[in-house]
Amino acid sequence: MTVAVRRNRWPWAIWLLWAVLPAACLATPAREVRVGVHSNEPRIFMDASGQPAGVFIDLLHLVAARENWRLSFLPCERQVCLDALHERRIDLLPGVTQSDERRSHLAFHRLPVLHGWSQVYRAPGTAIHSVFDLRGQRVAVLEGSLQKDYFADQMAHFGVKVTLLDVATPAQAFAMVQSGQADAAIANHLFGNLHRVRFGLEDSGIVFQPAALYFAAEPGHNADLLAAIDQHVRVWRSGTDASYSRVLQRWGGQEGGRAAGGVPWGWWSLAAFAALSGLLVLAVLVLRRQVQERTHHLQVNEHKLATILDSVEAYIYIKGTDYRYQYANRHTLELFGCTAQELLGKDDTAFFNAETLLQLRANDSRVLEGGERIEAEEVNTLQADGSTHVYLSVKLPLRKPDGTIVALCGISTEITELRRIEESQRIAATVFESQEGMIVTGPDRCILKVNRAFVRLTGYSEQELIGQSPRLLQSGRQDDTFYRALWQEVAANGQWKGEIWNRRKNGEIYPAWVTISAVKNQEGEVTHYVGTQIDISERKSAEEEIRRLAFYDPLTGLPNRRLMVDRLQHALDSSARTGSGGALLFVDLDNFKDLNDTQGHDVGDELLKQVAARLEGCVRLGDTVARLGGDEFVLLLENLGLGGQDAAAQAEAVGRKVLQALGQTYTLEGHTHHTSCSIGVALFADAHGTVDELLKRGDLSMYQAKAAGRNTLRFFDPRAQVAVTERTALEAGLRQALREQQFVLHYQAQVGPDGQRVGAEALVRWRHPQRGLVLPADFIAAAESSGLIVPLGEWVLRSACVQLAHWAQRPETAGLVLAVNVSARQFRHGGFVDDVLRALQDSGADPSRLKIELTESVLLDDVEGTIARMSELRRWGVAFALDDFGTGFSSLGYLKRLPLDQLKIDQGFVRDVLTDPNDAAIARTIVALAHSLDLGVIAEGVETVEQRDVLASFGCHHWQGHLFGAPGPAQALEEPLGDHGIPVV
Repeated sequence: MTVAVRRNRWPWAIWLLWAVLPAACLATPAREVRVGVHSNEPRIFMDASGQPAGVFIDLLHLVAARENWRLSFLPCERQVCLDALHERRIDLLPGVTQSDERRSHLAFHRLPVLHGWSQVYRAPGTAIHSVFDLRGQRVAVLEGSLQKDYFADQMAHFGVKVTLLDVATPAQAFAMVQSGQADAAIANHLFGNLHRVRFGLEDSGIVFQPAALYFAAEPGHNADLLAAIDQHVRVWRSGTDASYSRVLQRWGGQEGGRAAGGVPWGWWSLAAFAALSGLLVLAVLVLRRQVQERTHHLQVNEHKLATILDSVEAYIYIKGTDYRYQYANRHTLELFGCTAQELLGKDDTAFFNAETLLQLRANDSRVLEGGERIEAEEVNTLQADGSTHVYLSVKLPLRKPDGTIVALCGISTEITELRRIEESQRIAATVFESQEGMIVTGPDRCILKVNRAFVRLTGYSEQELIGQSPRLLQSGRQDDTFYRALWQEVAANGQWKGEIWNRRKNGEIYPAWVTISAVKNQEGEVTHYVGTQIDISERKSAEEEIRRLAFYDPLTGLPNRRLMVDRLQHALDSSARTGSGGALLFVDLDNFKDLNDTQGHDVGDELLKQVAARLEGCVRLGDTVARLGGDEFVLLLENLGLGGQDAAAQAEAVGRKVLQALGQTYTLEGHTHHTSCSIGVALFADAHGTVDELLKRGDLSMYQAKAAGRNTLRFFDPRAQVAVTERTALEAGLRQALREQQFVLHYQAQVGPDGQRVGAEALVRWRHPQRGLVLPADFIAAAESSGLIVPLGEWVLRSACVQLAHWAQRPETAGLVLAVNVSARQFRHGGFVDDVLRALQDSGADPSRLKIELTESVLLDDVEGTIARMSELRRWGVAFALDDFGTGFSSLGYLKRLPLDQLKIDQGFVRDVLTDPNDAAIARTIVALAHSLDLGVIAEGVETVEQRDVLASFGCHHWQGHLFGAPGPAQALEEPLGDHGIPVV
C-alpha cells in the first residue's frame, strides 16, 4: 500500500510546484521557444486568421504557461520544418511519429503526447465496409504522406487495386468525396471526428496505421524542453489534470457527452490493437480466398475437360510409341468393358481379332513412325462378343517441342448406323407424335417444335409456344436453385429426369414427369434439347391418398401409430447422436367410454377432434401429436436440452399445459361437456434406444397417473419424478419464504485505495427453518425459472434501501454506497423503475448511495429499453455497475452507450491473476477500457494481498473479497479495519 500512497501524493507535489513557479517567473525572464507549424489538421495547422492552432498548439500553450516559455511560431511545409529543426532555426517540431530512421537524427521525449490512427471515410449509401470493398474505388489521400505509402503497401499486399487521388489537405479529400470526385477519403481520426458531419461523410469502419505522436528536437539540443514536456505528459496521464481531456474533447478526441477527466490511453491502445488485428484477419482472408480461387479454377478446368471428353459421342484414346494405350475416354472404356486402370499398358491384341490388328497396326505405324496425320475408315471386330463396328478414325502424332513423336491421339466415330438413318428418321417421326408431350429446343433453349400431345397438355397452341422459353410453363413452386441444378446435370450427364410442377395457360398447376436430353453433333456440341413430359396428377393424388390412409388417422387427421413409431425411431437415433433430450407423453381421456355409451359415437368423435386440435396447440411446430386409437394420444417432444433434468422440466411444463387445455369446457352438439385426462411421461434417456421400451414405459406411467386419481401426470423414470418433486417443493418453499419473510441480507465490504470501506454489496440469504442458512446458488435458479425472482428482487431492493437510510444516520456509515444485484428478468419487468423509486421514497434513502449491479445478459435483448430504464433512474441519482464483466458477450458499441458508472471485474479473472497470463491480460484490459470510457472499476473475489497489489498496479484501486471480510450481517461493517483495509481479527 506504500506505493499507492506515494503515487497519490505525487500529483499534489506537481500542483504545488506549478503554484510556486509563477512567483519564481517574476524574477526570471521568459525563455523563447521557437516552434515549427506544418499542416496536419486538427493536430497542428494555421487557422483562417493566420494563427497556429490544433491539439499540439493548445497542449504546448499549457506547458508554456507553467514553464515560463514565450512561444514563437514558424509556419512551414513539413520538410521545410524538418530542415529548420536541423539548422536550429526552430527548437521544437510537434506531431512527429517515431521510427528507427527518425530516431537516428531526431530527439524525442519518452511518453507520447497523442495516439492516432488513420480511417477511411465514405459517402452515405456507399457499400464500403471492408478493404475488399475498395477494389476499383477512387480514394483521396495526402500527397507524399506516410499515410499514403502505408495504405498503398497494404492494398498491394491484399491484391486490391485502388486509384489514389493526391490532395494537399484532408479537407480537400473530404470535399472530393462530397462532390463525387472520389469514392472515399483517408484522414486521421481526429480530423474525421471533427469534420465528417460537416462534409456529410460516414466512417467506413476501415482503420489502419496506428501511431504515437511526439514533439521532436535536434539531437544534443533542447533536451530540457523535451524533459519538461515529458513531465507534463506524465501528469496528464495520471488523470489529475483535466485540461488535457478538455483539449482532446475540443478537437474531437473524446466521445460527446462523456464527462472529461479520464485519460483515454486504453482507448488508443485498443484502437491500435483492433487495427492491427483487422489487418492480420484481412491478410488471412486474402490468402484463403486466393487458395480457394485457384483450387476452384483447377477443379473447374479438370471437370470441364473430363465432361467434354466423356460427353463427346466419339472414342478418344492415346497410344504410346510402343502401341500401348495411355488414355481412353468413357466411351472407349465402355467399348472395351474395362476400367482406365485395367486399360493402361495394354495394346490392341487384348481387344480385337487378328484381321483387325493388322489393319490397326498399319494405320498406327504411319502416324507413329511416319509422322502422318490420317483419316481412315476402320472395320474392327471385338474379341469379347465378335461384333463388328465401322469407324471413321482421325489419327495424328503428338510431338515434343523438339519435334520428337511421343504418342498417337486417335478420335474414332462409329458410322455403322449411318446405313439405317432413313429408317431411324421414320421411327423418330412416329415416336414424336406419341401420347407423351414432346418438345425440341435449340442450344439457347428456345422452343423449335412441339407435338400435339404437348399442346393438349399445356393449353398453349403451337404458334404460342414456338420461339418461347420453357420458362413460360414454370409454376414458381421450384426456385432458381432447382433449375440450375437441373441444367448442371444435363450438362454433366446429358440427361435429367424428375418431377416438375408446371402451369397451364389457364393458370392451373399440375405435376409432370419430365425427361430432358441433350442432342450433340459429332464434335460433341449441343445442337438441341429434347424433352418429354407426362401429366402425373392422378398418380400424385393416388399416392397422397394412399399415404394419408397409411400414415394418418382419418378422424382427426393426426399421424397414426405407424407414422408416430417411425418418427419416434428417428428421434431416438438423433438423440443418441447429439445427446439432446426428448420425451413421450401418453395422454388418455378420463371416462371417455361413459360419453360414448351415453351420447353416442358421433358425439365421442366430435370430442376426439376437438381434443386433437387442443393438443396441437400445446406443442411446438417440430413436435408430433399422434392418435394411437380410441381415446389415446401421444405427444413426441424432441430437443429438450442436453440434461435429463432439463428434459423432465420441459416435458412436465408441456404436460401441465395439456392438463389445463383439455380441462376447459367443450361444446358438443350445443351442450357443454367437461373432461380431464391422465398423462404418462417417459424420457428418451431411459428407453435403451428401443421404440418398444419407450412406448411400454410411457403406457405404464400413464396408468400410474390414472391410479393416482386421474387428471394428473406421472413420470416413469423415478429419478425424474424425484427431481420434479424436489423442484416443486423448492418452489413451494420459496413462496412460503416470501410470505413468512425468511430471507435476510448479508453485506460484503467494498474497499477503496486508502484502505477504508467505500461501500458494500447486498447478498440475499434464505434462513430455512430446517436447512439453516441457504446460499443463493441453491435457490436463485429456481426463482428465475418460476418467476419468483421478481418479488424476491423487490424485497431485496426495499430491504437494501431501508439499510441505506439506517446507515445515513451514523457518521461512520453515512458515506457508504450499497450495491444491489438485479436479474435481467427483474430489470425488464414493466414496473421496475417505479419499484426502485418507491423503495427509495418509502425508506427515505439517498438515491445517490444506491448502486444497481446488472449482468451482461441485459444487453442480449431490447438494448434501447435498457438504456431508457437506466437513464430514468440515473436522473434520480441512482448509479449502475456492470457485474461479472468479461464473462458474457456484450458489444463494446452498446457498452459505450449505456449510462454506466462502474465495471466489475469477475472473480474468475481475479482468482488466477498471479499465475495465468491470460487472466492478467484480461484484467488489465478491462481496467484500461474502464478508464478510456471514464468509468470506475472494482474487482471482486480478492482473497490475498498479492492479488490486491497486482490489481492496483493495473490501475484498479477498489476491491471486494474475503481479504476485506466475508459477507455477514450489517453490524459487521461497523467493525474496525486494520492496515490496508483488512479486518482486525
